[in-house]
Amino acid sequence: MGRRQRVFSISILLAVSLLAYPISSAQQIFPSIELDCLESEVEFDLPDSEISTIQCSVENPHTYSEKVELGYGSADIIVTGPDTITVEGGAKESFEVSMRAGNSVYSGNHEVNVSAHVTEAGGIPVGIITGSEEVMITALVPEWVSCDANYGIGTLTVEAGQDATFSASYTCESNKNQSLDVELHLVTKGASQESMWPSGFNDISDQDCRVEISGGDGVVNCQFSVTTPSNLEDSWSGCLILLDERTVGSMSCDEEDSLELVVNVKESGIGDIGLGGNGSIFEDLGVSEETGLYIIGGGFVLVCAIGLGFYFRRRG
Repeated sequence: MGRRQRVFSISILLAVSLLAYPISSAQQIFPSIELDCLESEVEFDLPDSEISTIQCSVENPHTYSEKVELGYGSADIIVTGPDTITVEGGAKESFEVSMRAGNSVYSGNHEVNVSAHVTEAGGIPVGIITGSEEVMITALVPEWVSCDANYGIGTLTVEAGQDATFSASYTCESNKNQSLDVELHLVTKGASQESMWPSGFNDISDQDCRVEISGGDGVVNCQFSVTTPSNLEDSWSGCLILLDERTVGSMSCDEEDSLELVVNVKESGIGDIGLGGNGSIFEDLGVSEETGLYIIGGGFVLVCAIGLGFYFRRRG
C-alpha cells in the first residue's frame, strides 16, 4: 500500500472513530494543540530599543507526537519566531516571539497575531483536517521625539552693548506628526542649570521659530538676536542653547549642545578716557554722555574767555 493510500485510510479511520465516540472522547482523539503566551500586552522602549520579546508555548494533550506549524502576523510590527516545533505526547514546548517596531512605526496600539496549526500527528499529515489556534497580543508603541541643534559655529564673540546675532537649524525625528516651538535659552558659564537671564541680556528675535515634523522628520532654520549689557566691567562668558517647548529649562553649557557666547568689555576711545564708557564719570554723576559733553564744551569756552580777559587786561 502506497503512502497516499495509507494516509487516506488513516483519515477515514479517524473520521469513523470520531463518529463512533461521544463528543468528549472525539476531542481527545482528534489532533489539536493548546497555544498560550505569557503576556497579552507588550511595550517598546523607543527610540532606545526597537525590540520586544514574549514567551509562548504549545501543549500537546494527546498521547502521540504532533508537528506544529507556527505563524505570525501584524500590519506594522515585524514579528519573528520558529516556523515549526514538534511536541511529544502529553508534553509542552516553549518558544520565543520577537517583535520589532522601527522608528517609523507610528505611536499607538498595534495588533500582533501568533497562530499554531497541527500538520502531523504521529508522523501522519493531518493539516487538512485540523484548525488553527490563535493568540492576539497588543503591542504598545510610545510616542518619541529626538531633536538636535546645529549652530554652524562654536563661539560667538561680541562687544558689550552689541547685539549677539546668529542663525541655527533645529532638526527633529519622531513617530508622530506634530509642531514644536523652538526657544532660546541662556546659561552663565560654570552654572549647573539655567536661571534668570542677567540684566542687559534680552531675546529680541523678530520671528517665531517652529519645527514641523511630518512623515518622520522635520527641520527649521531660524535667526536669533540677543542684546548684551553695555556697562560691563568684566568680560562675560556663557552659552546660548536651543530647545523645543518640551523642555522648560536647560542644563549646563557642558551638558547641552550649545553655542558659546563671549561678551568683552567695550574698548574705550581717546575721547572716552575717564569720561564716557563703562564706569565713567558721567555714569557716576547720573547724566548721559551727550549732556556731559555739552557741559565740558561750555566749561572749555568759559575757561578760554576768562584767559583772554586776563591777557588783554595785562596788556592794557
